[in-house]
Amino acid sequence: MQIRPLNVYDDQAMSAVYSIECAATRQARPGWEPLSREARILAWRADNGWRNHLVGAWNGTTLLGFAAGMNAKDTPESTWVFVWVDPNHQKTGIGTALVRTVESTSEDSTERFISSAYRSSTEEIEDLTKRFSRPLGYALSTTETVVELDLSMAPMPCTIQVDGYDLSTHLNGVPEQFREQVGQIKGLVDAEAPNGELDWAESPLSPAEYASEIELWVAQGHRVIESIAIDSQGSVAAWTCLLAGADENRPSQVEGTLVLAQHRGRGLGMAVKLASLEQASKLGNVKKIRTSSDDENTWMRAINSNLGFYPVETEIILQKARVTD
Repeated sequence: MQIRPLNVYDDQAMSAVYSIECAATRQARPGWEPLSREARILAWRADNGWRNHLVGAWNGTTLLGFAAGMNAKDTPESTWVFVWVDPNHQKTGIGTALVRTVESTSEDSTERFISSAYRSSTEEIEDLTKRFSRPLGYALSTTETVVELDLSMAPMPCTIQVDGYDLSTHLNGVPEQFREQVGQIKGLVDAEAPNGELDWAESPLSPAEYASEIELWVAQGHRVIESIAIDSQGSVAAWTCLLAGADENRPSQVEGTLVLAQHRGRGLGMAVKLASLEQASKLGNVKKIRTSSDDENTWMRAINSNLGFYPVETEIILQKARVTD
């Protein structure tokens, strides 16, 4: 077996990467539906502020597995590490070797490594961490519950209006005058929500970065649904984003929801979510919608439960400090 870097612009290599990712993820997450090959490869190649460093484990010309180290320009101290191994070659040490290679070749700015995994039950999560993650030095940071809404079956409450605020829903981008504010709100989503030991910092998007993100999602075949609440001063008080996919068999995804602190307690979170769900329903081919939130985020969990979302998976997020000589 040889481990060597993967070139994200090598079409043949990335096709092999896509096949491995699909096979490994389907085994770990029964019922999971992938993005199309073109859409997934487009994400690996996107100029979106992330450095995607991929390494592959090869037996001759056959790819056995690969790992990715992902480092964002606004959080250079944190490198995300993910690994996928062909199910026929798992539990042979390939995953461990790939993770260690990614760690040893990570950016010099890296102070910690972060990883996550999805499983159907907490028992499967515990087995994964005991067998694979802990021996590599990763410890629990937090857990999230993935919930799903069957839009065709769940009774959808009527869209609500909140006194003093104007709600509006936009497809593939909010109006230009709100993009800077929405970019700032997007940068607060992880920082202000409970996140265990992760201690996320604010990471706002500029209007140009916001536009690039929308452009990538649209190029992947998504329809981007954003609902915002505007206060009496004309400022964005609450925001949510839902990615409606082109494939109706793949659940659409809520990218994030946030109400600014000074506007909380008025029902704006429920209001903007309802508005985006109503728009998704009108699109016609959105059947199921997924979202997740930290298990300590009782506010968002209550909103999702009231809307009819039900648990389908558990996500664990782990991290370890980088050890330097």
